[in-house]
Amino acid sequence: MLKRYIMIVVIYLLCFISPFIPGFMWLAGRFPTIQQGYGTVYTGVFLITLAVVLLLLLPERHMRSDKKASPLISVVWAVLGVFALYLIQVLSVLINYAAFGQIPKSEHTQDIISLARMSPIFILTVSIVGPLLEEIVFRKIFYGSLRRKTGVILAAIISSLVFALMHGDIRNLIIYFNIGLFLCFTYQMTNRIVVNMFMHAAMNAAAVLISLNAPAISGLALSFFR
Repeated sequence: MLKRYIMIVVIYLLCFISPFIPGFMWLAGRFPTIQQGYGTVYTGVFLITLAVVLLLLLPERHMRSDKKASPLISVVWAVLGVFALYLIQVLSVLINYAAFGQIPKSEHTQDIISLARMSPIFILTVSIVGPLLEEIVFRKIFYGSLRRKTGVILAAIISSLVFALMHGDIRNLIIYFNIGLFLCFTYQMTNRIVVNMFMHAAMNAAAVLISLNAPAISGLALSFFR
């Protein structure tokens, strides 16, 4: 299992840095615009990565795991968790406001939304594929493995910090960190990664829709795309 997890993390990191790998920009340049090509090729890389990761996780279907929340409880967590994530982001924005005297704009989010406008297929990566991969890597693998060695609290802090830093948005670090903590808490309570996947994907999808259709309020709407 450890070898599979290491492979998954390495594959995810390669996916993450794929735009810097020779050949990526060449493929992107084959499209009518470089932005359209970038979004399309990056989405293709994410889809392939997700498929490979899921194949690597297939053997775990037959493995015994810790007690999981019932289907009904899991659904409740998944639905209410989306609203909880929204609230956490709003509170985190207010914390940032108290710290900086203004609501820090997320250049990371703005870049992603700009790319989504020019390459609509990239919305698939931001809304669905990206969140699914992040939950597998940061919650199932990082948090799930660390909690057995360091305990729940330290594991949540470490995995959430890595999750936040990977977004490359230091001024909004507290937002991503708090989101990571809550997602770790959800996984701890349900032990069902699919609950986290639904929450994360639903929140990203809502944030994309808000940012694309109501940019004036997207600053309060939330900014944890990847």
